[in-house]
Amino acid sequence: MIGANGMKKHIKAVDARGGKLGGETPLLCTPLVGRTRERVLAEAAGVLRQKPDLVEWRVDFFEAIDDTDAVIETARALRGVVGKRPVIFTRRAERGGGERTALGDAAVVALYAAVAASGLVDFIDFETDNDPEHLRQVRESTRRHEVRLILSYHNLSYTPGLDYLVDRFLEAERLGADVAMVQVMPRNRADVLRLLAATAEADDKTRIPLISISLGPLGSVTRMVGGLFGSWLSFAVGESASAPGQIPIGDLVTVFDIIRRSRGGEMF
Repeated sequence: MIGANGMKKHIKAVDARGGKLGGETPLLCTPLVGRTRERVLAEAAGVLRQKPDLVEWRVDFFEAIDDTDAVIETARALRGVVGKRPVIFTRRAERGGGERTALGDAAVVALYAAVAASGLVDFIDFETDNDPEHLRQVRESTRRHEVRLILSYHNLSYTPGLDYLVDRFLEAERLGADVAMVQVMPRNRADVLRLLAATAEADDKTRIPLISISLGPLGSVTRMVGGLFGSWLSFAVGESASAPGQIPIGDLVTVFDIIRRSRGGEMF
């Protein structure tokens, strides 16, 4: 890949069951938002027909989230459905757009530790604005059990300035993330362009893969062309969206193919 400064950039790709996040082309991930074990598994079976590269289990939608045994059992059944396809395990905090749950912060950390120890998921997503001690504990448990850690920043109100956005990617790397994610809400077109510019700048400065998302209909273009600026994963609708502005996976596959062909077979 050629970075924004025109120099060849050596990406430290993250391997997951034979796939590469931060490889030659952005990956497509579909969220699973079922509220019961049966719905999670049915949803997974349905979206697999559309051949996503990864699936994300948004466990904050899961009614039995406070029952660790039920979560582990569902994760085991989900692994049986998705096979070798990588799984991202996410309890999105309510302040970041997640569902309200009964779990306190310490209970979330304990749940993440149990899921990491199970070996049933490949990535765990945790927000950078969590308590520093909780961040340390999650980082420790993911390292111990060889699960990749996505550290994410979310702003559902507006899009901060360029330098602040770049710093959020760099902060995630400093905190030990394997992947850094920034998700923000645009108020105008300039906000969307700012996120893309911040992604390109951070991509030249970091040694880990990045994910950047501008939310809502206005920001949906970032899901289509983010890979051109250094965003290595796009979340796409399988059956149900987990965030505003997500695009059906079939449409994104078409867009990615058009970009690839227009660039002579290369995504970047």
